[in-house]
Amino acid sequence: MDLGIVPDNTELSRAATVALLGRVLGDQPDLRERVATGEYAELSWTGDRISTQWFVHPGDTGIRELVVSVFDQHPLDPAAAFRAEVAPIVSALRELARTAGARLVVEEVDFADAPLDVILDRVAPDVDSTLPPGMVRGTVTGTPDEFLERYLAAGDGRLGWLGAESQVDLDFSRDSLAAVWAWALDRLRPRPADAPLEKVALDSGFFQRPTDAVLPMWYGRHASMAPSGWSDDSLRIIDAVAFYALECVRHAVPGTAWRVGHQAEWGYRYEGLPVLGGRGADLEPVHELIPLAGRLYKHLRGDPTVPTGADLSGWYDNAVSARR
Repeated sequence: MDLGIVPDNTELSRAATVALLGRVLGDQPDLRERVATGEYAELSWTGDRISTQWFVHPGDTGIRELVVSVFDQHPLDPAAAFRAEVAPIVSALRELARTAGARLVVEEVDFADAPLDVILDRVAPDVDSTLPPGMVRGTVTGTPDEFLERYLAAGDGRLGWLGAESQVDLDFSRDSLAAVWAWALDRLRPRPADAPLEKVALDSGFFQRPTDAVLPMWYGRHASMAPSGWSDDSLRIIDAVAFYALECVRHAVPGTAWRVGHQAEWGYRYEGLPVLGGRGADLEPVHELIPLAGRLYKHLRGDPTVPTGADLSGWYDNAVSARR
């Protein structure tokens, strides 16, 4: 696979290119020496799993184009080792592209502004590319800013699937929330009681993660975001409806926007998580919807209270009213 940095207007700084690529290539003379007009420098670097070729095309004063060919020497082996070796390369290229205002092109798509994990998923995927938007098999890593970008990037896919499955017009209205939640309540199912779980430790506490499961990308991001009692299909519904519910609030209340949760006050629950903020208290999608889903969970176990679609439209009324 080829990765390329292509400046739009100005050339890449030679000094910045040497400094950033030196993190990966080390002190290779061919990187620092100038080449004749019309020629290019060709370098290579090989790791335990990865082999690379680098083609540095000089310009008038700087670098006109940079192309890196990346090869997995053992493509049938698990992707984790290859991904670990390619990550520093992708990180350096992304930083160089952003510094120069250039494009980072992978398979004809510009990834300069994409989170690191998103680029790695394209170059060295460690998950099944056939998984639904927003769903993964393991824990999604990355900084809070990168996770927010990745969470939002899956938004259109979530809503496309939710609208097609529920046959509800997702027009961001109060009535659509009642309709889509009524549809969801007929489909949410508990995970079998004997399903295998593994115990995972975080700084925020312990949580249980189903084994061999397809989970929302946020599952286990915080110890309180691990609703292991719901089936895989149910978690996908919860993921999609939670995102849609907060999008409805965002459309209804000017001044609200997605951001990374952060407050200095003691007791803030959403540090580093995607939240809808800007007016009133921050809203975190999973923590907002899980209590509503919990009403159904209790009902399925004998509680006489019957949850309805109005539970979600009522939540919407309160959320909007508190922010206007």
